[in-house]
Amino acid sequence: MAISFELSELTSRVVRSKVGTRIIKGMEEGIKKKEDNGVISFVGWVFNASWSLTGFLVGKLTGFFKFSWSTFWGWFVAAKQFIWNFNWNATDEQLEASINSQWTALAGQLGGTLGNAFGYIACGILPGAAIAVFNEPLGAVVLAKVGEEFLEEFLENLGALLNSALRLGTQILFTETYKNVRKLIKSNSNLVKKLFGANAEKAVKAWGSKDSKPWSFASATEDFLDNTFGTDGAMREFAEEFLEEADEACVEAGYVVANAVDTYLSAQMIAKQSVPPLGHTRYVEITPNRDNPDEKIVLGGSEELLKPVIIQTLATYNQLGDRDLGVVYGVPADDMPERRYKPEVVLKFYRKQNKDPLKGEITDKLSMQISFRLMNKSKTDFADDFYLKTLADVIYRKFASPPFKVNKGKQVYTYCDFEKGYQLKLDVTTQAEARRIVEQVLDIQGHKVDDDLLRIGSKPINGISATPEKVTIRGKVEKLPVRGKEGVVTFQHAYLNVGVNVPPINLVDLTGKKRNVVYTGK
Repeated sequence: MAISFELSELTSRVVRSKVGTRIIKGMEEGIKKKEDNGVISFVGWVFNASWSLTGFLVGKLTGFFKFSWSTFWGWFVAAKQFIWNFNWNATDEQLEASINSQWTALAGQLGGTLGNAFGYIACGILPGAAIAVFNEPLGAVVLAKVGEEFLEEFLENLGALLNSALRLGTQILFTETYKNVRKLIKSNSNLVKKLFGANAEKAVKAWGSKDSKPWSFASATEDFLDNTFGTDGAMREFAEEFLEEADEACVEAGYVVANAVDTYLSAQMIAKQSVPPLGHTRYVEITPNRDNPDEKIVLGGSEELLKPVIIQTLATYNQLGDRDLGVVYGVPADDMPERRYKPEVVLKFYRKQNKDPLKGEITDKLSMQISFRLMNKSKTDFADDFYLKTLADVIYRKFASPPFKVNKGKQVYTYCDFEKGYQLKLDVTTQAEARRIVEQVLDIQGHKVDDDLLRIGSKPINGISATPEKVTIRGKVEKLPVRGKEGVVTFQHAYLNVGVNVPPINLVDLTGKKRNVVYTGK
């Protein structure tokens, strides 16, 4: 039997077409063809190897300029925040000073990006090229490793730099337009007087003077709330929380809408392809036993992946058909959302070791940790501090102002909602205490508690002795940790694990010992 196939349908060809041109290929060919002609050959080889990376870099750079609704919404939110806090009574000198400070910050970011690239080239790529002169296989390995790390660092820094440059360009355009319009209006103050009166002319002439009182939409809103509801009280707190939560919810909803539109448009573009690499999606109905036509198995998936699955399904049916294998409980692993590499928020609670002045007893140290995943976020959402500040602000209001206290106990309660990133295990005193904690944690992302998901642990810690067990190690009596100790622990620290090789990002800290805290409450 003759078998024919297309080279373009081979798995290796399909994968290679998606990956693109190999980055190090030109370097490897340069090593093979290089003749030992001393310094001239070495310099020429380095130049040719560097030139082989240009195609890859150009392809990656064009990706930064592709339009997406998510990127547009991020730009719109940043522009809105700038206009909201813009001082409309600032002088021209103050506006220029603000722009100059932004230029200075951008210059520093550009210097950091180029410095990072220079460091990798000077201390990584060039030494790897030098090694290749004396040991070609070792040089190829070094260049491959260093080149991969260099490109990842450089492209990440470049993306953040372009994002900052876009925002600065928007601010410059708005500021210069505002200055020119203001100059035009002030130069025609006589016309303003004729149309609107002497008071309007006086206001126009005082517009942007050095003694003008700063005015922005943000400050005007605060003044309105103060004049309407006072500086404190229930109505003032209600109005302020209403405006803040409405703004945050609008931003989050906008990102959800933008991501949904981008996903839909991408799916439409993929659907227009004539033949996907693994074939079209098919659904197959199998009747494994012809004597029982009512028994059917329905399978679905790409054509190439479906073929071996059909064979495996029939083989499994022949082996296990009509045999009682029991009942499988739980959720199949393939249906579980991937959580391991999602950003993780960690909340830390502590109780210090103190002496009770009334009982004269020394209380042991206690600690507790609660964590959850941000299922709708990835490491690309942390290019700047915008979302981090929003997240830290919510955590501070929910857990640090005032510090949130937990009644830790021996009973285990669980709350699992894998699609939203929650797999909470709480050792507390009562079910009401467990629900209070779950509600507070879910409120960080605006989620509601599903009481069906809050359960008593399958193995409660009842009847465990509170007396610590003692053991002798190298002649010294040590106390083993006691499980299920009771006491009140207080929120002290929250941090974020992004999921890449960077230290945890400190969001909120009440201990005063953490550095680079995103939100301090001041």
